[in-house]
Amino acid sequence: MTRSSVASAAFTPSHAARCASGRRATTSTTTRRAIAARSTDGDDDGANANASLRVSRRCATWLTAAALATSSRPRAADGAQNDLIARVRAKSFSKPVFNSSKPRAQTYPAWLAGEWDATVDFAGYEFPSAVPKEVLAREPTVPGFQKLSLAFIPDVGSDRRGYRMRFVQTAKGDVVEDRAFNLTEVQRAYLARDDAVDGVEYDPDVDPNRTTIRYKSGVTNNAERIELFTNARESETRASDGTFFASEAFRQVTLGYSTTYGVARVQPTDYQHVWTYTPLEDPNDDREGVVNRVKVTLSTAGYVQPNDALKLTAQAAPRANANAAPVPQVGAASSLAFEPVVLYSHVMTLTRVGCVP
Repeated sequence: MTRSSVASAAFTPSHAARCASGRRATTSTTTRRAIAARSTDGDDDGANANASLRVSRRCATWLTAAALATSSRPRAADGAQNDLIARVRAKSFSKPVFNSSKPRAQTYPAWLAGEWDATVDFAGYEFPSAVPKEVLAREPTVPGFQKLSLAFIPDVGSDRRGYRMRFVQTAKGDVVEDRAFNLTEVQRAYLARDDAVDGVEYDPDVDPNRTTIRYKSGVTNNAERIELFTNARESETRASDGTFFASEAFRQVTLGYSTTYGVARVQPTDYQHVWTYTPLEDPNDDREGVVNRVKVTLSTAGYVQPNDALKLTAQAAPRANANAAPVPQVGAASSLAFEPVVLYSHVMTLTRVGCVP
């Protein structure tokens, strides 16, 4: 299938699934609790999540082995750190398949430190895989097809959103994202409720690769809680204009209400975000190293789950055995599982709030 893209006006909320089948947030104190000190109220849900994901994990292990044996395309998560820009330019967003060590917390340029007003606009989408978009529309595990299946963009294709973002300096002098604050602001903006979030739990000193988002009861039917796991990170700076590139590969597990009493709905999604931050000149401020406006792009690559890849690539049984089940195609499934089936694009503008810290 040839690649296709449309203007943002034609892509309305999530809009993603329907399209495939054809306020500023108020700033307030963010709840920050260390993951190590979490209460045990999610233990039952966690057990359900583990049970529900066993099949996916077995499929993932099988397909990973098949991919490594049959294809050179899947990329090691901790591979060369100097080709991110080239891959973004080529729209090459293969899913990282393994790490030799846990990803470290992302650090950012010093000029990003501080608080920012952010505006976000949807810029388009593509379906780069060979799977027909009408078929993909029936798969709830495709990131972005359901609200809250992408924690950083909870409603893909919706109208412009505005919220605050914050980057802080650590005791060591590194600039890092205030993820708890930022994710709280994002949820408030997209759900249009200041009380949407009960709390965001993120402690980079304990584990920079896990984040928990808890929603107020009754705010949304799509999720009670989101568990975010970072599988890989990369960054690179373009020398010509100082643009900072940062990529992060996620496994998101969304837990919510189900139709079965006592059993939570567990929905895993796998995706990769790539942010670019370009500092813009300010004719009214000529201080060296001071940046007051930043242009940001956000590219998102969404992947199908391994068991869905097997289903989507299975071929019908031969005519001689017409009643037999479709036959999985391991080679095709391994390629599909590690290449994006959907690409989203968003553009953002950051305007500094207050003085440079």
